[in-house]
Amino acid sequence: MTILVTGATGFLGSALVVELIKRQQKVRVLVRDSRKAREQFGEKVEIISGDITNARQVQLAVGGVDTLYHLAGRLYHPATPAALYYQTHVEGTRTLLNACQSQSSLRKIVHVSTTGVHGVTGPTPAAEDAPFAPTNPYERTKLEGEQLALKVFQEQGLPVSVVRPGLVYGPGDLHLLGFFRTIQKGFFRVIAGGKSCLHPVYIDDMVSAFLLSAESEKSLGQAYNIAGNQVVSMHQLATAIAKSMDRNLPGGSIPLWLARLASDIFAITPGLQGEKAPLTRSRVEFLTNSRVYDISRARAELGYSPRVELEEGLKQTAAWYEKHGLLAS
Repeated sequence: MTILVTGATGFLGSALVVELIKRQQKVRVLVRDSRKAREQFGEKVEIISGDITNARQVQLAVGGVDTLYHLAGRLYHPATPAALYYQTHVEGTRTLLNACQSQSSLRKIVHVSTTGVHGVTGPTPAAEDAPFAPTNPYERTKLEGEQLALKVFQEQGLPVSVVRPGLVYGPGDLHLLGFFRTIQKGFFRVIAGGKSCLHPVYIDDMVSAFLLSAESEKSLGQAYNIAGNQVVSMHQLATAIAKSMDRNLPGGSIPLWLARLASDIFAITPGLQGEKAPLTRSRVEFLTNSRVYDISRARAELGYSPRVELEEGLKQTAAWYEKHGLLAS
């Protein structure tokens, strides 16, 4: 039995591959950077060097595959052109699904989307049938990609299941590193009281959801929102991150209008633009809008049960950052 993972060198993909290797599965990866893949996984995986939009390379990768985890994608960055997201998330998915048409051995395709297809949820947890409201090109093209995958299931019978990860964190993640650093240095202040809520999920629990979706017959043609056990306010999350690094979160709150004004000023200030800016509009939106999810379908149909509590997960994450010298920089 051969398992193919696209996007295998990313945060989610690499964690999945490591778990599959632990389970002594035969793993094949489709990656653009074969050297990076070899450094990460050694000789324990079969590496196909190629791009998700290259039909010939993708056809080679899917040959004889039993299970396929499709994680290839581009991380969100405000400066990334929308066309690049479309190329990867939509055209790449189309190329992959076309290649799968002739694969009689294929038992399950786990298509990895994002809970971001629901956009800002407000305080009410979004179930899978909640309205779609993507807020940026990343989320819009991820929605198009998952809809394409489900359409192929409905019209052509390919064994597709969609998994939508929420805010995934843990060892190996660099997305929240800046958040940890700012809190460690004592610079972080909540905005508008830190009342907005998020729904983080630890990487081990996320990998468990991928595997459960692949194994479940009930998951065919279904989509699943995946998050952790605990919804937390931004203030609670920041406090827990501070605690994971033996810090205390400073008091005080920045008014929303002031945070937005500051982000606009930073955007036009030389030397304080992009990643160097203390605040950007996208960060302000992340810190002040609630995104929470109903995971009851995954519990009932997949047997999904997140095990890692927030405090322990953040402690493991901070330890990984420290071990790799990432907090000091």
